[in-house]
Amino acid sequence: MTANPKLYEAFAEEAQDINVQDLMAQMLENYNQEKGYVPTPADEIRIRKMMIAMKFLEQERNHLAMLKQAIMDEWDTRINAKSKDIDGIKEFIEKYIKDVNQGKKLSLDVGTATLRRNPPKVKVADTEKAVEFLKQHNMFEQFAKAPVLDTTLLQNSYINDFNKQVANETERRIAAEKEEKGKITKKREGEIKLEVEREWADQYYGQLPEFMKYEPENQKISITMK
Repeated sequence: MTANPKLYEAFAEEAQDINVQDLMAQMLENYNQEKGYVPTPADEIRIRKMMIAMKFLEQERNHLAMLKQAIMDEWDTRINAKSKDIDGIKEFIEKYIKDVNQGKKLSLDVGTATLRRNPPKVKVADTEKAVEFLKQHNMFEQFAKAPVLDTTLLQNSYINDFNKQVANETERRIAAEKEEKGKITKKREGEIKLEVEREWADQYYGQLPEFMKYEPENQKISITMK
């Protein structure tokens, strides 16, 4: 049966004058300590009014929920626009630092802009293939958060293994350079480690299973405001 719009208009008009708290209070007045609730002829009318009020409270609630979502969407749009502007500024400053300032730190009265080095890393690009691979090699339990694969643990496993190999090769090269030149500085030791990492990253991460996505070393702008 199709709802009668005129009837709903009448209910909406009636709902405006309904005070649910008063209706409840009136019915509670009929409560007798000894006999309990004593029904009255007006009970059904009061319940009817409460039902009308509830119906239109639900409609108001749903309307407010839609308004809330609309407002949230509007603010999300504004926030995203600001984030885009911020990213644009960062990209512009990053290009200036790289192309004009030869990658050197820029210190100003309001803050400092530097190129922050992000070391090479990997991410699990295909979880299903990763699970299949690990199960084939009886390694799944090492990286599983039952019953879900812990992709972070798997990623860190490859990264930690790479870092271990880099550390071993770095130690070997440092020892060789010390034997050749004598004492070397901590800065030079850091340079050797970086050289090894950059030499070995592509080869090591390039041989990983196809479900791993290699992200080569990159530099992103880092701005610290005073």
